[in-house]
Amino acid sequence: MKKTTKVLTLLFSFSLTVLMAQEGHNAPAKKRTFPKNLSAQETSVAKLYNEVIASVVTIYTTSNSFTQTGPVQNKGLGSGVLISSDCHILTAAHVVDGSSTISIKTQDGKLRKATLLFSEKSADIALLKLDVPDSSLSHAKFGDSDTMAVGQNVYAIGSPYGMENSFSSGIVSAFRNFNTLYDGTVNIEFIQTDAAINSGNSGGPLFNSNGEVVGIASSILTVSGGFQGIGMAVTSNTVKSLLSFEDRPWIGIEGVFLKSDELAKLFNLNLTGGLLVQKVAQSSPASAAGIRGGYIHANIGGKEMLFGGDIILKIGPQKTCHVGCLEGVKKLLVNKEKIAVSYLREGKEHMVTVDASEVRRNFLTIK
Repeated sequence: MKKTTKVLTLLFSFSLTVLMAQEGHNAPAKKRTFPKNLSAQETSVAKLYNEVIASVVTIYTTSNSFTQTGPVQNKGLGSGVLISSDCHILTAAHVVDGSSTISIKTQDGKLRKATLLFSEKSADIALLKLDVPDSSLSHAKFGDSDTMAVGQNVYAIGSPYGMENSFSSGIVSAFRNFNTLYDGTVNIEFIQTDAAINSGNSGGPLFNSNGEVVGIASSILTVSGGFQGIGMAVTSNTVKSLLSFEDRPWIGIEGVFLKSDELAKLFNLNLTGGLLVQKVAQSSPASAAGIRGGYIHANIGGKEMLFGGDIILKIGPQKTCHVGCLEGVKKLLVNKEKIAVSYLREGKEHMVTVDASEVRRNFLTIK
């Protein structure tokens, strides 16, 4: 009974916090003087927080669902970060997907409407833009996640359980990827950190000691719903690759790379490697070319994937030999708008030409 009471109290407090924040009933922030007795490290971290906090936002969403008793409006909460002077905002895809309205609370306390520009569920990344840009708003800078090291300090800011601007620190525990390639060329990488990331932190920024965004909080691996020391953030370089359509054509597939031993065990195929298509975006060049995604749900070694889709053997001139060679395809396709793709379906090899000439997009020019 005591445990149930605690859960109900937490849920009530969370709902009340969200309601008060949305209705603008927050008490004025108390003015504090900067202490003079801090250590050099404490001073550095405190200054870092003061420098970057202006770019962090809280995201409120509403979505509609239908039940036997009629329509129900659901409310959601997440975090995000301003990343351009044009008021682009990065957040997690699951924070905003399916939303009918998106409101952004900036550090001046104002609620502003925003529009979803881009979402990639496999990387849990979404890009928003304020409907009415405000040049007075501060934005954060991107860091280079490829120059990071396990053990270095990182800092997360977000709104766990509706408690805005919560600051936590930790280290880079590891770098993780699951051989999931967006568009067959972008390997989605995550930073594993022990910085506290809870419900409501999703979509919030992970900063390095220079105050640069090196990750976007994605998810936590937990069985209880609370923080257990394992947080995940999509790396900044993954984000930049996902949004950079000037450097590569977009064809609209999500795939999982399978090595030779996996192909042999799962499909009895003698291949060096292959890209098993998971999903194909609607109205994408890949869809128009007839490439198919999977539809049979399976759990292989604890990893969820879809079977039944095509197995891509070659993109342009590059065979799907390993993850590295697929990432390198981007350089070969910079000026290509029609791309030859070879794939395996039901034991037979097929070749199609994917026309990407109409989908050259630049979602974001980071300033």
